Amino acid sequence: MDDNSKLIIHRGADEIGGSCVEVNDGKARLLFDLGLPLSSMNENCSKEDYKLDIKGLYKNSKPNIDAIFITHAHLDHFGLLEFIHPEIPVYLSQTAYNIMTKILPLFKNGDFSKLNLNVIKPNNPINIGAFEITAHNVDHSIAESMAFEIRAGDKKILYTGDLRFHGRKNYLSENLSKLKNVDYLLMEGSTLGREDQNQKTEDELMLELAEHFKSEKLSIVTFSAQNLDRFISVYKACLKAKKTLVIDPYTCYVLESFKDLSKNIPQFDWNNIAVYFVKNSIGDKLAVTKDLYKYKSKRISIEEILNHHEKYVIKDNFKITTNLISRFNMDKLQLIYSLWSGYLKKPSHLDPLKNNLIHCHTSGHANIESLQEFVKNIAPKKLIPIHTECAQVYSQLFDARVIVQKDGEELFL
Repeated sequence: MDDNSKLIIHRGADEIGGSCVEVNDGKARLLFDLGLPLSSMNENCSKEDYKLDIKGLYKNSKPNIDAIFITHAHLDHFGLLEFIHPEIPVYLSQTAYNIMTKILPLFKNGDFSKLNLNVIKPNNPINIGAFEITAHNVDHSIAESMAFEIRAGDKKILYTGDLRFHGRKNYLSENLSKLKNVDYLLMEGSTLGREDQNQKTEDELMLELAEHFKSEKLSIVTFSAQNLDRFISVYKACLKAKKTLVIDPYTCYVLESFKDLSKNIPQFDWNNIAVYFVKNSIGDKLAVTKDLYKYKSKRISIEEILNHHEKYVIKDNFKITTNLISRFNMDKLQLIYSLWSGYLKKPSHLDPLKNNLIHCHTSGHANIESLQEFVKNIAPKKLIPIHTECAQVYSQLFDARVIVQKDGEELFL
């Protein structure tokens, strides 16, 4: 890198989510992630209110960004992509591509169809100007999450994105720990500041779920269908508890969208899976594309669930959950919540069951001990906090020279 090379954290230096990092050598400009901040979930604002002041990024302006690299398909890392100039190349994983082109069109989460999307394979370098960018898969709560290694001249930057070491793909994060000669490590710290640093593995969570599912009560379990690790945990727990998992057509479609990733991803036609058809906008769109009709062979009625509730575990969905709440004695229901507890702050259809909620979850982010071991193994020359509310404590927690950036501040490399 020459003397003009610089790194800018446009957002994420002192908050979790909304990450955006620029690396610029005076000739080529690269962005890594372009997300919505978590605060956007709880504020009555439009997405446009969270756009960053980056010249040459948006529609109706002359493009001046050479490429954008997306670590993974969570909105706090890609949610502002819909506003970018369509000529700017976007590099992302196959899973992120599937979510943007197949799954998000079912919702009102932005139109990504006109973007210049390019699937990047891990460990295959891409050259843009003087930069060489290599993606490395890591373990996170969504498939094919990536960290990016950025090289130019004799300098190396590693941007972790989001990662953990206790999921089913923990070996991917362990492999990243073997990277050496890193000059600048931009490392997430989502769990810093949390009192509880104990983290269950997905298999430990599966066993805990199975014990809950053995109850005579009808279990309703809340989790993201896009979190394949969690779906597998729930499905295996149902098998262990000898229960049938009831899912909606949207979840069937998500599983089909990811079936090429592995033959071990459960599908709607597997044993111990049934499908409850719901009348909503997603079902209507799946009917138009004819996808909906494939799932009819596994269809189950609300009456079958009510009459034999001891046989089933229900994947939470607004329609099916509100239907069950209205037709079932509340003392015969149990809600198992397998998401970040912060989402519960917003009013939802789950409110009638909140008093009896069972929180059964494990984080998509590494705890302090795992991050300390990660930093020790990589031994970076400089450590830069990002995706954290605790940047000021990095120097106390990690054996490295820490540079605390502010949003928008230029760091010359």
